[in-house]
Amino acid sequence: MNIKKSIIAIPVIIGIMLVLSMFPPTGGWQGDGTPLYTIAEGVVDGGVYVDGGHGYTYENPYVAYFEVPEGAVNYARLYIPVWNYDDSDTMEVTVNGNIMAIREEPDYNSAWGVAGYCCNVTGLVHSGMNEVSVNSDNPGGGPYGVALVAVYEYSSMPPVRFWINEGNYALAYTNRKDTTTTTFSNSIPGKNATLHTLLVAGTEGEVDELYLGSELIGRDVGRSATGKYFDLHSFEITVKEPETTLRFERGDEGYIHPIIAVLVSGSDTDREYMEIHEQRSVNGNSVPVSVIAVCLITLAAILLKFRRGRS
Repeated sequence: MNIKKSIIAIPVIIGIMLVLSMFPPTGGWQGDGTPLYTIAEGVVDGGVYVDGGHGYTYENPYVAYFEVPEGAVNYARLYIPVWNYDDSDTMEVTVNGNIMAIREEPDYNSAWGVAGYCCNVTGLVHSGMNEVSVNSDNPGGGPYGVALVAVYEYSSMPPVRFWINEGNYALAYTNRKDTTTTTFSNSIPGKNATLHTLLVAGTEGEVDELYLGSELIGRDVGRSATGKYFDLHSFEITVKEPETTLRFERGDEGYIHPIIAVLVSGSDTDREYMEIHEQRSVNGNSVPVSVIAVCLITLAAILLKFRRGRS
């Protein structure tokens, strides 16, 4: 091979290595993820507490505090979305001094190392102040934040109907996913309600949109409002349909990930019940054509830049 060909081969090799590095056995593209679905629903004389924060930081352990209202906690679920996960990472979660047994792998993976851990912490969370500590071995990454959803019973309060939807779905330009929906089945038209949503990886000024049915209820929702790359918001709404559909639109966002959506409305019955659904497994992690195309475009740009520099 002559010197000229050798010089040309150098950026080609570098470009190929760059593309291949996007698909290593640990990390890289980890799938579109899991659209939000209902994991728990029911009716309770009391309420549903939803809180979290304070966004992506470099602290380790990551410590969060939650002050749950008075009452008996019937069901509680802890959410820990994580940035830059790969399968060599480990995590230890402590709730009020109790070390949780969690899956070695996250419950929901998507995109470029955005992962979601979900822990059933019923029996560990109580009314009053609760402390959660997350100790992670994740070089270059860590928790986006910690969120708690707790269903509590207080007999003097009226009944409410609730739905807890969870998942981790990548709305991103790389996989050309621009929208995703989640539904709250058997909702009660005419009832006032509160909708809670958690999104991660959103950036201020990259405008996304949130729709309830055909009604726009939020713009630039993913703007790091409650912490860096962490957006936990509440919306006061009125239920209009017997099946309420929530739609997330990526808009200008490069990446945004819906993690939870919780709907709490007035109830048309005082019969309490709780239904826990089976957790869905992660699937569909094959690399989509659109992601491969983006990588090839990156390679082409490297080669073009090199050729222009040589001319």
